[in-house]
Amino acid sequence: MNTQKHIHALIDILSNSSKKDYTDILLNFDFRDIDFSEIEHWKAYNYTRNCFYKDENFELILICWDKGLQTAIHNHDGEDCWVYLLEGEIEEDFYRLNDNEQLEFCGTNVIEKGQVTKSEELKGFHRLRNSVKNRALSLHVYAKPIEQSLTYDESLDKLVDKKLKYDTYKSIMPTRVD
Repeated sequence: MNTQKHIHALIDILSNSSKKDYTDILLNFDFRDIDFSEIEHWKAYNYTRNCFYKDENFELILICWDKGLQTAIHNHDGEDCWVYLLEGEIEEDFYRLNDNEQLEFCGTNVIEKGQVTKSEELKGFHRLRNSVKNRALSLHVYAKPIEQSLTYDESLDKLVDKKLKYDTYKSIMPTRVD
């Protein structure tokens, strides 16, 4: 199966499934036949958000992590998010707001190749980071698409609303998969 057909198959499965099934879908989908090189966009100084599908129900974003890169601490504005690790290893740090409305560290989860982490309407906050010496590649499914997040701005030492953007958008329009 070629890359386009395989991506369209994933889009078709997600489109015809309930969000409650997304974790199982990602864990059981065969990603070996997808060549993401046409979608990948790398920067040495920042991770990149590369969207390749978006509709009113979900979006698919390929995130490219060079070594040592991380997100800001953020939430998902009430939307669900699944992260499937395609290559490498990343860490997810969890935070919550304490009684004084200050961020408080809660713990870390290591995500390895072939694993999924899910943020259900993340009431808390998290940060993803590539803390190993190699690149990492992760597929993010946001349901519904996420337009903004509450993000910790280190320079201001406070949470701010941040409008999200893509580094690249290369639409993979679905076609009938037989």
